[in-house]
Amino acid sequence: MAGLVYALGEGKVLGVNCGAISRPAAKVAELVGGLGGAPVGAERLSIRLDHVSAGYGELTEPVMAALQLAAGTEGIVLDPIYTGRALAGLVSAIDDGQIRPGERTILLHSGGLPGLFGHPTTLARILVRRAEGLSPRP
Repeated sequence: MAGLVYALGEGKVLGVNCGAISRPAAKVAELVGGLGGAPVGAERLSIRLDHVSAGYGELTEPVMAALQLAAGTEGIVLDPIYTGRALAGLVSAIDDGQIRPGERTILLHSGGLPGLFGHPTTLARILVRRAEGLSPRP
């Protein structure tokens, strides 16, 4: 996120906290400063904090829905910790009006696929839901 904020400005980037670090806005602001950019106040960054749930490794229902949505509509496989939470955060931002219809929006999928294979129960839950015909959106 820091590189994107450095290149595009804080008003153009929405981050989604995955729970890997405490105080993510402060850390991103520090990293942007380290890149030589203009100082960015942590309070000016837009970071969603609503997809961490009980902790870093916990799978939430919105993330499960995001994994199914990406796989079922675009054929893109996301991991449940990073890119799954990023898409869940994007969906939430659209649902609550933070991102409005017609706004140009990009989801940066920077990898994470190997992380999916460390979560066999997540894969099993996705397959069961798909077999039961459950919608990817709760």
